[in-house]
Amino acid sequence: MPDHDHPDRTQTRAILEALEDSSPATIAQLATALDTHPVTVERRCRGLQRDGDIRQCTGGVYTLVETDGDRQAALADASVDRHTPSNPAD
Repeated sequence: MPDHDHPDRTQTRAILEALEDSSPATIAQLATALDTHPVTVERRCRGLQRDGDIRQCTGGVYTLVETDGDRQAALADASVDRHTPSNPAD
């Protein structure tokens, strides 16, 4: 049996990559970027939302869900920024 990637997984991965590049995005924007029918994109987005990978925000836009690792990295970055003087004369 050939070891080809399932089309559903390929489309799901493409949606995640598109959101990584330009989040938030609407179904129409994702469909245009992926050259896929909006109904297909909407179905995949519902599945990704159900799995906790993305979330739908106000206005019908989708964005990636921030993971604990993302939050910790953001907090670490914010901590470094706070302790780094913005003025070289400081």
